Amino acid sequence: QINVLQAKKKFEILDAMLSFMHAQYTFFQQGYSLLHELDPYMKKLATELDQLVIDSAVEKREMEHKHALIQQRCLCLCLQDFSYDDSKVEFNVDAPNGVVMEGYLFKRASNAFKTWNRRWFSIQNSQLVYQKKLKDVLTVVVEDLRLCTVKPCEDIERRFCFEVVSPTKSCMLQADSEKLRQAWIQAVQASIASAYRESPDSYYIE
Repeated sequence: QINVLQAKKKFEILDAMLSFMHAQYTFFQQGYSLLHELDPYMKKLATELDQLVIDSAVEKREMEHKHALIQQRCLCLCLQDFSYDDSKVEFNVDAPNGVVMEGYLFKRASNAFKTWNRRWFSIQNSQLVYQKKLKDVLTVVVEDLRLCTVKPCEDIERRFCFEVVSPTKSCMLQADSEKLRQAWIQAVQASIASAYRESPDSYYIE
């Protein structure tokens, strides 16, 4: 009886293994049928993907070409601006239009990022002002130069920088050359001296 029982157990195990193998065969057969139906779609998708890769490469080359042209134009404009600024290093505190000096300077922003932006600065009416463009509204940086000091800054990551300090804030600026930096510093100092000469003492007391 024990031998019969053992033989029966082997039969059950064999039957279970055969059922498992049949289930595996059915699973993979159904998977093959499903993927075989998707084969035309996958081939079509592969063709479209190849075309997308080609289009992307063409677009990238076009963008790089445009970027190179833009950089070249910006460089030409900057060179023109620099040449203009280099020629305008003189200032006049008695200018008929009231503009002591004007030109492009880089201004460091007061936000957390400390970004530098190029603006058109001018000294006029004892104020330091700037514009994003020549015809934009004036933005006043320093309302009264008589309350300010100006000094060059060497311990900074950029060259040709100077700082205009007022009782409430400071403004870090960068010129395009050492010659321009000295001209701007002298222009601010001359404007401060001129404003003191032209205003009565009672104004400062008040």
